[in-house]
Amino acid sequence: MITRRLLASGLLAAPVLAHATTPRIAVAGGGVAEMLCALGLEGRICGVDSTALHPTRLRALPQLGYQRALSAEGVLSLRPDMLVHAHEAGPPSVLAQLRAAGLPLIGVPRVTDAEGLIAAITALGETLGADPDPVVAAMAADFAALDTMLPSGPPPRALFLLSAGNGAPQASGRGTAAAAMFRLARIRNVIEGYEGYRPLSPEAALTLGADWLVAPQHSVEARGGPSAFLAQPQLALLPAARAGRLYTQDSLYLLGFGPRSAHAARDMASALRGVPLPPLPERPWL
Repeated sequence: MITRRLLASGLLAAPVLAHATTPRIAVAGGGVAEMLCALGLEGRICGVDSTALHPTRLRALPQLGYQRALSAEGVLSLRPDMLVHAHEAGPPSVLAQLRAAGLPLIGVPRVTDAEGLIAAITALGETLGADPDPVVAAMAADFAALDTMLPSGPPPRALFLLSAGNGAPQASGRGTAAAAMFRLARIRNVIEGYEGYRPLSPEAALTLGADWLVAPQHSVEARGGPSAFLAQPQLALLPAARAGRLYTQDSLYLLGFGPRSAHAARDMASALRGVPLPPLPERPWL
């Protein structure tokens, strides 16, 4: 049965197999995998994609490849009773193949704020027979505490960057997970003139006035570490780069929009504001 909360959340669901008392769940999407684990469903997960890195135990499970490049054969080979996937999982042709093969799919919509995250976890729990109330109550308390602790006054100005290969770093505009995380942490995204990611030029970078540069760890490591990352021609002349003001975190923690998001926003806000914010409570899913 699809609940009212499920419909309100935007969760896209196919009927769950009635005979599967402990259904085997294949998961595509690191944030989605975290949601299922927080709901106590980790024991049902039979395979994950390469973005499911937390909890680290998931890395030992059979792998589906990258969530945007799934194969129908790879998913079906695990004999799952369903596939639970992030909004960006695909390609669409593969999802269509899986539906045609009779595999129920549950798609979690894009999450960009606390309300959407809580709605998605609530809907997943109700759909999969797991009580979501303890998880969503704890998360609601975390987001309320975060909102209270964030200082008032002018927010730090930050530039979020992705870097792959030897090309120019890609700078985040509107409509990205990075922009959503900045909003959650009350940090100003210095790029508001476009949506998505675009290559950053040295001339454009100098006009942005970023107080901080933010990047996922894999982008920084791919460039050879923080010093090499900041030495890129597009960044080297920026005051933030010269001062070493680079904040980096694991990409799933930083951008996954799973149960750890309030803690991730708190950590980033504390670092970029240069003030020690109170810690949030320890949770089983951290």
